[in-house]
Amino acid sequence: MKSKFILLLVFLSLPWSLYAKGKAKIKVDTTPNSIDEVLTGTVELNYYNINTDDPVNTLYVNPTLDYSASNGWDIQLASYNVAVVGGGAQNYQADTYINLSKTIQLPKSFLVTLGTQNGITLDSGSKALHNVDYGLLVYQPNKSINLHAGTFWANKALTTTTDYIGFTGGFSIEAMPNFLTFTGDYFSGSNNLSGAMVNTWFRVLPTTQVYFGVGVPETNSGNEFYGTVGFSVSNH
Repeated sequence: MKSKFILLLVFLSLPWSLYAKGKAKIKVDTTPNSIDEVLTGTVELNYYNINTDDPVNTLYVNPTLDYSASNGWDIQLASYNVAVVGGGAQNYQADTYINLSKTIQLPKSFLVTLGTQNGITLDSGSKALHNVDYGLLVYQPNKSINLHAGTFWANKALTTTTDYIGFTGGFSIEAMPNFLTFTGDYFSGSNNLSGAMVNTWFRVLPTTQVYFGVGVPETNSGNEFYGTVGFSVSNH
């Protein structure tokens, strides 16, 4: 029964972007690692099937290196949308960022997370600074549940439309301790950031996780559906 359940989750998480149009969404990581002094490396693959007059299959890789320091600080070096096969599914490719966040503990299982993501696109003639800042109120009654919501601000260089302030929210639920976790995040608006991401995580070794998921575009954002598969390894 357990193996059938896992196979069903994997199937539901496979790419279903057969009729996508437009541009892909830019990623923003608003959920820092909650464990102090952990170094984590993650490699994620995103698959797009661009349904145009000349259909193109595109595969991007997103490598990230994250260090969760003490006292709620988290720093991450990330490259998003590095083309492996095809291309053209994204307004920007090889977007490289430094992400910095600070989480502050509040009473009664609440926290506040403040973060900023800044960088440039390496695979483009434009070297304008991409910037997004966010503030979240987090409810975490135990280590298995994380619910967060707040606002974000992104500049025109990142959204490609205009400077934008909007709503973001998400969750992380560990359904089976040390094995199965569900995560999701949503960004409002009609620009490069807008849409939702949902992932299913499996811990296959004490320090190794694999995950599968989908990206869902917001209406009129021009973004695409995409399928995700990735793995993450930490030092402990």
